[in-house]
Amino acid sequence: MSVFLLILIGILVMSPQEKDLVITQKTITVSGQTSIGAFNCSFSRNGMKDTISLNSQINNSVLNINIPVSDFACGNFILNRDFRKTIKAEEFPTCEVKVANLRKNRNDYTCRLTVSIVGKTLEFDNFYLKHTKDGLEGNLSLAFSDLALEAPKKMGGLIKVEEQLDLQIVLGF
Repeated sequence: MSVFLLILIGILVMSPQEKDLVITQKTITVSGQTSIGAFNCSFSRNGMKDTISLNSQINNSVLNINIPVSDFACGNFILNRDFRKTIKAEEFPTCEVKVANLRKNRNDYTCRLTVSIVGKTLEFDNFYLKHTKDGLEGNLSLAFSDLALEAPKKMGGLIKVEEQLDLQIVLGF
């Protein structure tokens, strides 16, 4: 009986503890390269608190970030308009980022990340989130072809956007 009790106590002590993280800042940045330079389009929401459970045994703790495409800021109205046109904002006015099954792994974290944009849903089961001074930060490389889109061209092909897009997610607490 005492051996069983010791094993049970050992399992409870060694298993990750479930706790809630209060997320107060959410920033999503899409960046890429063109033939004339880089661009960054970002969405940020501060102050609205959301809670996600860390190491949840139930797996139903999800952080949903619904983003109106019109809320992405790219630096000026021309870039904003081009970005919205590229990701078909009239047809798909919102995109969504979901963080689920958040787990702590030593100093960093993993989660199940779901990105829904332009009518496509991409899932990443073991998305890595680094613990930084700002909170949790993750980076993802996508291609226009992953979203069934073509990289845009301007001025008869003189200005081209490269195929790779980088998506950065920052969850501040």
